[in-house]
Amino acid sequence: MIRNFYKLFLFVGGASFLLCGCFATQEDTAILKLQISELNKTLKELQQNQADNAVQMEEIMGRLTLATDHVENFDYKLDDLSSKIDNLEASIKNTKTSVLPTEIYAQAKKQFDEKQYDSALKGFGLYLKSTENKGSSAQEAYLNIARIYYEQKDYQSAAVTAATLMEKFPKGSLIASARLVYAKSIIPLKKTDEAKNYLESIIEDYPKSKAAKEAAIVLKGIK
Repeated sequence: MIRNFYKLFLFVGGASFLLCGCFATQEDTAILKLQISELNKTLKELQQNQADNAVQMEEIMGRLTLATDHVENFDYKLDDLSSKIDNLEASIKNTKTSVLPTEIYAQAKKQFDEKQYDSALKGFGLYLKSTENKGSSAQEAYLNIARIYYEQKDYQSAAVTAATLMEKFPKGSLIASARLVYAKSIIPLKKTDEAKNYLESIIEDYPKSKAAKEAAIVLKGIK
C-alpha cells in the first residue's frame, strides 16, 4: 500500500513537472514568434529606408551636378567681375590723383557764386581735407563755408566756422570778414552784446575795409 502510494506520488509529480515544462516551452515560443515578427517589421522598414535613400541619393547627385555647373559659371563671372573692379579702382585712383586741390576749390567757388550751396559746401570741405586745412585758399574756404551756413540760417554752424577761421589764422587777411560773419551769426542766437563788440572792433581795427562799412550798417540795426 505504501509502495503503491509512493508510485502514485512519483507519477503525479512527474506529470506535473512535464506539464510545467510544456507551459514554459509554449511561452518561450510565443515570445520568439513576437521577436521574429518585430525583426521582420524592422527588416521591412530598413528595406524601405534603403529604397528611399537610393532615390534621395540620385536626386542629390543630380543637384550636385547642376550645382557644379553653376559654380563653374559663377567662377567665370566672378573672375570677370573682379577684373572690372580692378579696372574701376585704377580709374578712381587716376581720377583722384589728376584732380588738384586748386581745381577742387575753383569748382566749389563757382558753385558758391551760383548759389549751389550744398555742392559748394561739399567742395570746400573736400578742399580743406585734401590740403589738411593748410592750402593757399584755406581761409577763403572757411569763410565761404561760414557764409553758406549763414545763408542757410544755420547760425550755430556759421559762428563755429567763423570762429575756427579766426583761431587758425589770427593774423590772416580775412579776419575782418570772419568777425563780421561771426557777429551776424550770433545775433539770432541772442548774443547781442558780444555781436556789438565784434562789430565795433571791425570798425576800429579795419576802418577802410568793406567789412567795416557793413559792420556799421549792422550795428545801427541792432541799437
